Amino acid sequence: MQNTSKDTRKRLILDAEGFAETERLVSYEIGNALLMLNLELQKNFGLRAEEYQIFMLIVLSTVQRFVRNPGTEVTLLGRTAMPPEASGSISRRRISETLGIPFETVRRTTASLLARNMIVERRRGCLSTPGGTLSRLSEDALPERIARRLLSVSNTMARLGAAKLAVPE
Repeated sequence: MQNTSKDTRKRLILDAEGFAETERLVSYEIGNALLMLNLELQKNFGLRAEEYQIFMLIVLSTVQRFVRNPGTEVTLLGRTAMPPEASGSISRRRISETLGIPFETVRRTTASLLARNMIVERRRGCLSTPGGTLSRLSEDALPERIARRLLSVSNTMARLGAAKLAVPE
């Protein structure tokens, strides 16, 4: 999947001067996109704001080990459910520290998520998703809608002069 030769494809980069000139508009576009995407995901999972934040941290922790592994299996790059052995996990203590919320709040929320089968405890203190979260979201094309929204923000930044195409050095 990775090309070892010099990559000469154009990439969108931030134009610092253009960004400074349009920072309020760009910040609005970014903030609006993030808010709308988070609200849509929160609604899709049927979670309150704090539950959603904890759940998303567990989702990302589950995938993080796979993404950081240089020997990533190509078969897992799509929406195939990730096997437990490829999944990462996170502890309640780490969730509390990362999000800056009380441990007791994390404990109660994770207990609720466990009871709803939204997360699993693979071994003592190791929380992750049960697998299939991306497949479930893909049934409604939510990941594609998210990608389109993020591309729209990038295109708006380019139109406003805050981003430009460049070939890497």
